[in-house]
Amino acid sequence: MDFNLETIASFVSLFGTACGLVSRVPQVYKVYKSQSANDLSSRTMQLNITANSCFLFYTLVHQQYPIMFNCLSVITLEGSLLYMKHKFGHMKKSSSQTSLVGMDLSAMAELEEN
Repeated sequence: MDFNLETIASFVSLFGTACGLVSRVPQVYKVYKSQSANDLSSRTMQLNITANSCFLFYTLVHQQYPIMFNCLSVITLEGSLLYMKHKFGHMKKSSSQTSLVGMDLSAMAELEEN
């Protein structure tokens, strides 16, 4: 195998694609398990999807497949985060799955006073 600049760039691109994919998976898993996406910015995720959609068009035209794969993975993972943020709402439920919004805290306040 001849190691010229183009070959090295392809390996670097594959490595960057792997890092990009691996870096987002834990966040998607955490949001899915906790069913809370309060701290995630919808605008940032929308901007990431828009930017990667533009990069995807460029990579399609220039047939840059490793970068194309990275763009598709970012769009898919960020899109799933946006979906889960919308689906799970903005208030995290407790571990008992009791909604914290409608919870009556007056009994707890009385216990603290005694």
